[in-house]
Amino acid sequence: MHSKPFFTHLIGNLMTTRIDDADRGSVLFTCSLGKEPHFFIRQNSLIFRQKHQKDLVLFSDSESPDKAQHLLNALTEALVRRQKTKLFWRNLFFGLGFLALLAIGSHGLLSETHTTDDIPLARADSASAPLLPEENAIEKGLMQEPSPALTTLAHNLRDAAQRKIFTVPLTTGHSRTIYVFSDPLCPHCRDLEPTLEAIGKKVNIDLFPVSLIGKKATADQVIPVLCASPEHRKALWHSLFDDPPLTPSASCDIGEKALAVNNKAFSAYGFRGTPQLISDDGRPIPLSALKNEDTFSSFMNAEPQEKKDE
Repeated sequence: MHSKPFFTHLIGNLMTTRIDDADRGSVLFTCSLGKEPHFFIRQNSLIFRQKHQKDLVLFSDSESPDKAQHLLNALTEALVRRQKTKLFWRNLFFGLGFLALLAIGSHGLLSETHTTDDIPLARADSASAPLLPEENAIEKGLMQEPSPALTTLAHNLRDAAQRKIFTVPLTTGHSRTIYVFSDPLCPHCRDLEPTLEAIGKKVNIDLFPVSLIGKKATADQVIPVLCASPEHRKALWHSLFDDPPLTPSASCDIGEKALAVNNKAFSAYGFRGTPQLISDDGRPIPLSALKNEDTFSSFMNAEPQEKKDE
C-alpha cells in the first residue's frame, strides 16, 4: 500500500500541509513560521522547533516510520522554493537598481526638465493657458537631435514599465507612450492630474511614483498602491487626490523596494523636480508642450532636425 503524498504551501509565514491533493486534500497541519524555524525527526515523529518556543510534534506514525521522512522532504522542498523566490526578487531589484543608477550622461541633455518652482499647469480645457517660461521651449524640444543617452533612457523606462512592478498604468491602448515621475504630495503634480487625464485619451501614460516631496508621508501612501495588482493601481492612485485621501492599508516588501528603485532612477537620470514627463523617444516634455492638444501633438510627432535637413 502506497503512502499518500504530502503537499505543502507557504503564504507569507503561514505553512499549510495537505494529504493526497494539493488543493482539496485534508489539512494535516497549519503553523506559523516565526524566527529561525527548524524541522527534524525524532522517534518517527516530525518535530517543529523555533526560537523561544517549545518543540511541537506535527506528525507521528509509529507503524510507518517512512511517512515522517516523506513529510520532512515535502516541507524542505517548500522552504527551498520560497528561498529561491526571495533570492529571485532580491536579485531583480538589485539589478534594476543598478540599471537605474547607471550614468547615462543626461544631465546636460535634460536641461529642459522643470523644477517644483515652475508655473503650475492649468487644466487642459482651460480658456487661459499658463504663461510660457520660454517662448522657444517647444521649438527646442522639437529640434533636439537623437542621442544614445535619450535612447537609453527611453529603453530603460519602457522595460521598467513592462515589468508592471514600478508603475501605475493610467491609460493604455494607444500607439505612443509618455512616462511621468510624480509625487502625490507635490502641488504641481496634483495640478497636472487633469491634464494627464486629457492627454491620456491620445497616449498611454505610465506613471512612476516617487517620494521626492513628501518623503515618508508619500511613501506611506504610494507603497500600498504599488503593492496592488496593476489593473487596480489607477483607481488607488486617483484616490490619493481625494480630500481626505483614501489610502489603501495593505503594504508589502515589493512595493517598498519598487518605490526605492524609482527614487534612485529619478536621481540617477538627473531630474530636478516633479512632475517630470518623458516621451517614449527619451525627450523630456516641457510644460509648454502641454499648452493645448495641438502643441502636445506637434511635440510628440516632431521629427529630429537632421531628418528635416535631408
